[in-house]
Amino acid sequence: MHRSWLRKQSGQAVVLVAVAVVVLTAILALALDGGGIYLDRRQVQNAADSAALAGAELLMAIPPSYPSIHNQAIANLVRNLPGTSIGGTVCSASCPNQAMIGAPGGNGVGTINLGAGYYAQLWVTNSYTYMAAVWHTHQVVIAPIHGFQSTISLPARAWAQNANLPYAVALLQDKPANGTWHDLNITGGTAVLALQGGGSAAARGGVFTNASIDPGSGTPAITFSPSGNAGDLWAVNQNGIDGSLLNNPGRVTGQQTPGSLPRLGTHLDSPSYPEPVPPSASFNGSTVVNGTAYLCPGQYTNQINVQSAGTAVLFPGVYKVQAGGVNVQGTLRTLTSSDLPISGCGQTLTTGADLGVILEIKPDNVGGSTRCDKNPFTVGSSATVTLSASLNYFNVNLYIETMGQTWQSVCTAQPLGTNVVQVSAGACYNISGAIYAPADNMIIGTSSACGTTLGQVIAWTLTVNGSGTLNATFSANRLPYIKGLTQ
Repeated sequence: MHRSWLRKQSGQAVVLVAVAVVVLTAILALALDGGGIYLDRRQVQNAADSAALAGAELLMAIPPSYPSIHNQAIANLVRNLPGTSIGGTVCSASCPNQAMIGAPGGNGVGTINLGAGYYAQLWVTNSYTYMAAVWHTHQVVIAPIHGFQSTISLPARAWAQNANLPYAVALLQDKPANGTWHDLNITGGTAVLALQGGGSAAARGGVFTNASIDPGSGTPAITFSPSGNAGDLWAVNQNGIDGSLLNNPGRVTGQQTPGSLPRLGTHLDSPSYPEPVPPSASFNGSTVVNGTAYLCPGQYTNQINVQSAGTAVLFPGVYKVQAGGVNVQGTLRTLTSSDLPISGCGQTLTTGADLGVILEIKPDNVGGSTRCDKNPFTVGSSATVTLSASLNYFNVNLYIETMGQTWQSVCTAQPLGTNVVQVSAGACYNISGAIYAPADNMIIGTSSACGTTLGQVIAWTLTVNGSGTLNATFSANRLPYIKGLTQ
């Protein structure tokens, strides 16, 4: 009986060993091929990241130099991918002067051949974003033994943004119907736009517009300080009448580059700076009638209203005004060093604290109104506004949102922008950070009696009026600076 049972079991060990060999081989394949694929994929992604960042470094050149951008990206690729070289690619000498090179072929893989099984595509997708895509044909080791394919294509893509606008004033209205509209309009003969800072041709400074500059009738109407070292005027589509006014003797003084005005620019898209999220604290607006009131960051469902005898002091942080906007007839200011130490709004602030704020306002409101000036940032003629900026909020003090995809069809008055920022002539203000209002036709008044200073202005259009000087202070260290990988 025992021998009969043994005969029935003979050969099963061979089957078990065979199954074990298959399982162990699969594990070995997973260990070798899986590990190799992971490491290769990581290397390809790192190379794509590096190339995207390298190309984005040069995006802000005017006009853009696509060969320089792509050459720098390819140089980074070949430094980070073993066995590759520029030789034999479309960029052997210099990359083509095209926004996109190496578009994928029928197999969906980029057509820049770097050698060693690596292929790439490079693309300036808009004024601020650069994409690098890399594919590698990876050789697998064990899988072919079992009838699987011997190679696998490993893709990696990276997008990098360099949305640093190196101008004191950047006006980006670009509707074709308003191609020669004066995005910058200095009205009358008494208002002056003083552009301060810059420092070199690379730093630029000055004014950039996608359309035209109208200096009005003042002499001077636009000044640069220091003279010859603070920037230039750039326009994509200066109209003839504005051009004649701009080149009248004495109308513009001190620009950096001599010759006819303005310098020719190439179209810039509006940057898309992130909108910082406010704290969860919610307030039903705030009205300051007289005396001093301290306001806390958070979400304001109704207007912040500072009347003529009132002073509103802002604790550091994000203020999102959902309806009613901000109306300042008295004083609105951030904390200063002389206020410290101070406790409030869940904060204890001592010497050296970051005192910056950002006010976020939308033209329409939570009630759904589509009126383009429904929620204005209004500063009266006897008001005083002082705002400190913070790197935490990308050096933006005033963030005017757009109204979604329909705002240009809703806001039908020329040149199809909103009108939220309204600063009356006679007001005193020192806004050290940027005003970011990508769809706003803002009006900024000046005063001969007190200081009127802004950091960078990024808007749809800008009208400057009044009887004083608007000081637009360019500082490379205080510009909104969004740079790095986006995905």
